[in-house]
Amino acid sequence: MAETRPQRWSRLWVNLWIKRPGVAEEGRDALARHHAETTRRAREAMIEIVRAGYQIGPPPYGYRALRIRVTDPGGCSKLRAVLVPDWQTAAVVKQIFVWRADDGLTFAAVAARLNADLRQHPAPSERWTAKAVRRIVTNVKYTGRQVWARTAAGRPAPVEQWVTSAPMVHEPLVDERVFRRAQHGAREEQRCA
Repeated sequence: MAETRPQRWSRLWVNLWIKRPGVAEEGRDALARHHAETTRRAREAMIEIVRAGYQIGPPPYGYRALRIRVTDPGGCSKLRAVLVPDWQTAAVVKQIFVWRADDGLTFAAVAARLNADLRQHPAPSERWTAKAVRRIVTNVKYTGRQVWARTAAGRPAPVEQWVTSAPMVHEPLVDERVFRRAQHGAREEQRCA
């Protein structure tokens, strides 16, 4: 399981609020303990949601979020989101992986091909960029898994710390072999960009 200590922003928030003039030491300690416990519980809830295969946040390009109602063992009903392919943009994602994995194109070369026909390859914003292509190619969600905590304090986290679901919690747009082939050279290309 990934590390459960509060992230950097959490520690900064606590320091801002508890080190104000006029706040008693025991009040600061109580607030810090409360904040740490709330952060721990929120993180555990996020891990549970991801491992159950539900989407957190906006869906990645190529998918849309379908809201469903689920009932937990205690009888509480909650709305959760699952990923379902958005067929127009899912085809674009599949094409990106073909160009990257089979043809060995760089992120910039893939972006240039996509920009050549924006009607057939609608961009997530105005135009395709190498960064947008890299974001798609390196996103594990396209293999049918949910994943969370790929970054910590704004930097990529080691794969061992990622929180992932079981395979096939939603329809994959690419299989694992194609995904792995598309990763070839991605780190070197990212450093040069």
